[in-house]
Amino acid sequence: MKLGKLYGVGIGPGDPQYLTLRAVDVLRSVDVIFTVISRNVSDSISKQVVDSLEPSAQMCMLTFSMSRDNTEREAQIDENAEKVMEAMREGKSCAFATLGDPMTYSTFAYVLERIMKKYPETDVEIVPGVTSFATLAAKAKTVLVENREMLRVVPSFKNDDVESIEFPKNSTTILLKTYRTRKALLDRLKKEEANGGFKEIIYGEELSMPTERIVRSLDEIAELPEAYFSMIMVKK
Repeated sequence: MKLGKLYGVGIGPGDPQYLTLRAVDVLRSVDVIFTVISRNVSDSISKQVVDSLEPSAQMCMLTFSMSRDNTEREAQIDENAEKVMEAMREGKSCAFATLGDPMTYSTFAYVLERIMKKYPETDVEIVPGVTSFATLAAKAKTVLVENREMLRVVPSFKNDDVESIEFPKNSTTILLKTYRTRKALLDRLKKEEANGGFKEIIYGEELSMPTERIVRSLDEIAELPEAYFSMIMVKK
């Protein structure tokens, strides 16, 4: 049995103009494209980006559980990986289109792990994409890091972890997935600000989309409703 080739394709932050030329070539040439959709919506941003290319491929939507139950999440990943492998066993070339970069906090990584465990001989190509934090730096016209500064990326979606987050001097810390913990993060950042402050704090949400917003003060951030696609850049 010859498996179809698998592509992990980063499609950027949400605007089709951020697609790389390689991503466009792959998405217009494969037999099947898998994209991710939430249980609570009828469409997805990743699908909208892919649809803008008018691909001829079969489209398959995958739902990933956001449950706090690890067993439920793992079962959903197994189910989605099996759907991809089923198409590959039919000899079809498959692209998994994911927002941002496929190897950076992406659902594709979980699926890839299972596929490679079962079929280690799989022909895989990873097409990198523009990350959300690179987009924030560009949109805010702010240098992400330079010279000997450190870049730290922290998934900050658990309230229990907020107090343990560090903000070293000469660093840029990206707080990802802030929609669940934003109030706790703002309280923590206000404490840090009172104890010496920061060079800069930038909040970004739904970057490159029509509803994009960038805010540069803690008070302004606190006034905004929480958004799923959001992050905070802290420079110290």
